[in-house]
Amino acid sequence: MPELPEVETIARDLLASIVGARVASVWGSGLALRLGRPVDLAQIRDVAQSRRIVDVRRKAKYLLIEFEAGSRNHAPSSPGILIHLGMSGRLLVEPGDKPRPPHTHVVLSLADGREVRFRDPRRFGFVAAGAPIGERSELAALGPDPLTELDVAGLAARLVGVRAPIKAFLLDQTRVGGLGNIYVCEALHWAGIHPSAPAGSTRRRADALLAGIRTALELGIQNRGTTLRDYVDSFGTGGNNAAALRVYGREGQPCPACGAPIRRRVDSARSTFFCARCQRRR
Repeated sequence: MPELPEVETIARDLLASIVGARVASVWGSGLALRLGRPVDLAQIRDVAQSRRIVDVRRKAKYLLIEFEAGSRNHAPSSPGILIHLGMSGRLLVEPGDKPRPPHTHVVLSLADGREVRFRDPRRFGFVAAGAPIGERSELAALGPDPLTELDVAGLAARLVGVRAPIKAFLLDQTRVGGLGNIYVCEALHWAGIHPSAPAGSTRRRADALLAGIRTALELGIQNRGTTLRDYVDSFGTGGNNAAALRVYGREGQPCPACGAPIRRRVDSARSTFFCARCQRRR
C-alpha cells in the first residue's frame, strides 16, 4: 500500500503539472471501488467539471485535488476530490489519445488534452468529492501528520498510558496519520525501539521516536517512494527507496548499524522487520 512518502511524491508531481488546468469532463467505469461502494460521478462532476484545479496536496495517505469555487451553492472555498490509492491504486497523468489501460475507473479529462487517470486493479482505493473537501469525514478522523503537525510533546502526550505495542500505535491512523508498515519498521529501527514495546513505555523516548519517523519518511520522499510491487508516481515511474531500506524486507541480512541479522516476525498478519541487538526490549 502506498504510504506517506509515495502519496507526497504524487502530490508534488501533480501540483507542478496540473494546477491551473481546467477539467473538461469526468468519466467513470461504473464499477464500485472500496467496500463495494459506487463512485458518485454526479458529485465529482459537480465539483470538478468546467473548473480549474487550484491545488493538490496530501493529508496522511490521502490525495486532495482542489478546484476553484463556483456559483453552484457550494461553500465559498475548496470544493475538491479526495483520493485514496488503496493497495494497488495509481494516479497517472497521460495523453488523452493514449489508450486507457484496464482497471481505469475514474478519469478527469483536462482541456489541454491530458487525462488524470485513477487505475486500481484490486479496487481497494476510492475517489470521492466534497465541498468543501476538508470536511470529509475520512479526514476528520485522522491523527496529526508526523511531518507537519506532530511535535515531541504532542507525541509524548499521545503515548501516555497506551498498552498496545508501539508498532500498532503508529499504524493506527487515528493516532498518527500517514504511517504504514514499511516506514514504521524503518522508523523504529532508526529510533532503536523494539516494535513490540508497549507504546506507553516509549513516552520518554518520544524525541528519538519522532526523529526516527521523520528520518524514514524524509528519506522515502527524497527517493520518490518505495516500489516493491505496485507503486509508481504520476508519470508511471517507480520509486528508488527500496535500496535505502534498513530493515524492511531484509530478513537474514546484516543490520546496517551493528551487523546482527535482521529478524522477521508476523504481527496482526503483517511482517515486522527489526534488529534484536539495536532494538532491545527494555
